[in-house]
Amino acid sequence: MRGTTMDEVERPYDGCGKCLLGVRRLSRVKAATTSPERQREDVLTAAATVGGHIIDWADYWEVSGATDPITRPKLGPWLRDERGKYDGLAADVDRLGRNVVDRLNTGYKMRDEGKLLVSDRNITT
Repeated sequence: MRGTTMDEVERPYDGCGKCLLGVRRLSRVKAATTSPERQREDVLTAAATVGGHIIDWADYWEVSGATDPITRPKLGPWLRDERGKYDGLAADVDRLGRNVVDRLNTGYKMRDEGKLLVSDRNITT
């Protein structure tokens, strides 16, 4: 994120085409490799890599990955277009759901709507 500050990567929706919702989840808040702080940095880095920024966070602490993303109280309203405009999601793909079906459904939804799905592991449009 050379030349970019964290403040620049977190800012309101501005219609730039890369306004992303950050998604973080932990079923147990403890592991250093998946800590909220580490996930935040990874998501911000992924967003910055594509020239995007985080407009809001859908955070789930102490929530099972088995919960369908569309029904999660903070993520679901965005996915159902009830929260406002956004251009995609920035998340570790593993945080989108415990099983492949939930991850694929969310990915297909982003693809079908022409939205970004940005991860520190891979970047897709």
